[in-house]
Amino acid sequence: MLLYWTCSITRLGSKEIKVYDEPGSPFQRLMENGALSREYKDALERRCALYNPVELQQNVNKAILRLRQRLAQANRIQTRERE
Repeated sequence: MLLYWTCSITRLGSKEIKVYDEPGSPFQRLMENGALSREYKDALERRCALYNPVELQQNVNKAILRLRQRLAQANRIQTRERE
């Protein structure tokens, strides 16, 4: 999971002081923001609980492999047609 840090910069004379927030995913930041209603937050949390990040990554890797195989096959067919 990707975690992002946000930074606020305060100037003190010629010096800049950077203060970083706690790292969190975009989903975590959205949930902590307070801009969403409670029922919408609950619906998002239920939907997010359905997904397994490891399984999602495996599915993406399989899809990429299939695309590469199709591209290689298409390249072989084009090479035969030129001959």
